[in-house]
Amino acid sequence: MPLLVDRPLHSFATLGDIAALTTATNFNTPSAAGCVLLVDCSANDGAIVDSVSIIATEASTTASIVLLFLSVATTATSVSSANTVCVASEAIASTAVGDRTNISLPALSVPVPNLASPAATMATYPAELDKKNTGLYIPSGATLFTGVSAALTAPATTTRVHVFAQGGFF
Repeated sequence: MPLLVDRPLHSFATLGDIAALTTATNFNTPSAAGCVLLVDCSANDGAIVDSVSIIATEASTTASIVLLFLSVATTATSVSSANTVCVASEAIASTAVGDRTNISLPALSVPVPNLASPAATMATYPAELDKKNTGLYIPSGATLFTGVSAALTAPATTTRVHVFAQGGFF
């Protein structure tokens, strides 16, 4: 059954000054101070996020990981490990200003039609992930927060990255 959306979802957040984790190597330690709201479905029927991109604002940005957290917290101040889980992450890979990195999202239960046999551009049968759309389903009452695993300090303490999400609201 195809997903039907009522209106487009385009959202962004600017990250970098505060880490979203209390322990940079433990994704189960969200820090409320570093989490920024990206998609709010706390008062609507939910959403589907089909792509999330990281845009570098400076070259040679601090090595860090951008994290996506699915939560039932309605505000960043109420984010905790009891109500928030990391659902996707991607390393910042910027060597030039404006570099874009797409965050890999999990497969959805919505199949892509006509991928049962090798296509003209493929030598083998498609993998299971090739047969499905990818994205994040944000249910009604939930929110999607984003943040970085460690504060960005290079090339300057004012270094930031932008995270852009697109999809649709139900």
